[in-house]
Amino acid sequence: MQQANLSEVATSVYASKCDVMHMDISTPRSLIPKLSSNYLVSSCFTSFETEMRLAPGLGLKFVPEGKETYWMNGKKHEVTGEKYLLVNDSLPEVIGVVKGQTTHGMCVNIAPEMLNDLLLQVLCPNALDEINQVNRYLLSPELLVREAKASENLQHFLKQLHYFTSTHQIEAPPIEMLFEVASMLIRENLDMISSYYKLEATKLSTRQELFQRLLRGKEILDDSIFAEINIGQVAEECCLSEFRFYRLFKQCFGQSPYNYLFRRRIEKGLELKKQNLSWSEIAFQLNFTDLAAFSNGFKKITGVSPSKFAV
Repeated sequence: MQQANLSEVATSVYASKCDVMHMDISTPRSLIPKLSSNYLVSSCFTSFETEMRLAPGLGLKFVPEGKETYWMNGKKHEVTGEKYLLVNDSLPEVIGVVKGQTTHGMCVNIAPEMLNDLLLQVLCPNALDEINQVNRYLLSPELLVREAKASENLQHFLKQLHYFTSTHQIEAPPIEMLFEVASMLIRENLDMISSYYKLEATKLSTRQELFQRLLRGKEILDDSIFAEINIGQVAEECCLSEFRFYRLFKQCFGQSPYNYLFRRRIEKGLELKKQNLSWSEIAFQLNFTDLAAFSNGFKKITGVSPSKFAV
């Protein structure tokens, strides 16, 4: 394993271990070691395809340059520049592909114990000695198997990590770098985590199942920005009654399914305006009855009419 240039004191000063490695076309597969649950792995490939066996904990895939494509649960995810992908060992299979261009990747894995510690600090800031009571909520597939946009701070830090790892110039204990990534991820996914805990369910299995159904409903609404959609049909797809879907959705996400979809359509309208479309064209594409209906909704969300909005 290609280890960063750190003194023995720097690498052993913490009890927690964090492996560091760089992989490229010259790395013999037979020499790739079995990594611990905490690791930082940078890579550089032009062509690569593999079925991955995920370590326990939370894995992050980030691409400072190029594109990596992942297939999970039959769904395709393309990871480039501003986005990252979160995975965990609940997934039966993850296939990663690099094809046709030089791609620099960064993989980070965070052990369950560290995630539970961070989760405890976020949810119970006054707790002192209760770390063993925290369940593995954070690792359930409906929470953190997702594609997300990275903040500028997280992008910058992950790019630095890639440079340090690929050049073997990490200047601090690797576990400290992992602590920083984990903290950033918790902060950036706090809305999702908080939504999960807002569900009023006494059993962990019930909470997980309900949240998974609500995320499915949210995904259907996201895919229906340009189409007519009936909330009752969405609820049925989630195997919930219309009233229960409405109540639980609002409980989790702070707004009704209709208001969520309405806001998403207005947000999409702002994106379309950057393509130099007229407001009338945008209203038509977003399935509003007319420009007046779109204008009223736009003003309700943004505070100003479309004609007065500076894009």
